[in-house]
Amino acid sequence: MQLTKVTCRYSEVEDRICMSAMLKEGEPVVFWLTQRLSFMLVRALTGYVERSVSRSALVDMGLLLSCQQRDAEWKHEASEPVRYRAGSLRILPERVDISCSPESAALLFPLGDDEVAELQMSMQELRQWLAIVYRQFKHAGWPMGVWPEWFAQAEPGRN
Repeated sequence: MQLTKVTCRYSEVEDRICMSAMLKEGEPVVFWLTQRLSFMLVRALTGYVERSVSRSALVDMGLLLSCQQRDAEWKHEASEPVRYRAGSLRILPERVDISCSPESAALLFPLGDDEVAELQMSMQELRQWLAIVYRQFKHAGWPMGVWPEWFAQAEPGRN
């Protein structure tokens, strides 16, 4: 199952990130991301972003990654959030598999019965998704030590 659009928000009651997503077929599904799972995703995906950049002795790598992150965030276009209903499928994933290529990354959410929900993202979309998750971490008051320094430097108002 392909996920075409996602909305993330922190739920204080659940102490989890609620990621509502639209299936390609038009049905909403909800994934509850725990702090533990979110930490693992952030480590893996920011590591992937770091490895995707070609090394150069001429440019500070942290500065380059920070600038690329800021650029992706500036290009993010706000859209209508994904709304789910009382009867929408709700999943508390125990794990998320990640598949990466030089141009993109995919989050694979096991649904059971050999079914998988896949969120495919370009590098720019991945950076935008990470920025949204970063804001949810801040809103939740979760420890920020999992985020690399270059990511925090990309935050608006920080130099």
